[in-house]
Amino acid sequence: MPLEIRQLPKMRLAYMRHTGPYGPALGQLWERFGQWCAEHRLSEPRPRFYGLSLDDPACTPPEQCRYDACVQVGVGLRTGPDAQVQDFAGGDYLCQRFHGTGAEIGAAWAALGAPGQLPEGWEFDARPAVEVYDEDFAVDPKTGAFACWLYAAVRKHA
Repeated sequence: MPLEIRQLPKMRLAYMRHTGPYGPALGQLWERFGQWCAEHRLSEPRPRFYGLSLDDPACTPPEQCRYDACVQVGVGLRTGPDAQVQDFAGGDYLCQRFHGTGAEIGAAWAALGAPGQLPEGWEFDARPAVEVYDEDFAVDPKTGAFACWLYAAVRKHA
């Protein structure tokens, strides 16, 4: 599937954070976050979820990598001790559809950031990378495969 530049809007996000290596622990984070969303009535109708990778594992020690499991919320939500709220700035992103397993998503991220992926006049930006999980998100129980969108932050050359 071809890469394209898309915009993500500014959003207010409720989130839970994982600090440590990206990998299997993120599945556990998403399970806890999904339960929290259900308890706070944020799961119906089924929302779009966002995964924010705040650190590049290629240059950040694994134990310092941060990842936020997020859902868009309105003002006035009381989160309690388990979740926080943040304002997401939005902006331009290089986007690609991913289909595979959790073990394969790291290679997909690396390919998205490889040289030659950006259209002329664009450069990567230091804002968080974003995984977008559409409302119909599901994991195949036999293979563990799922689909999402990968968004790498970009900006036009100055």
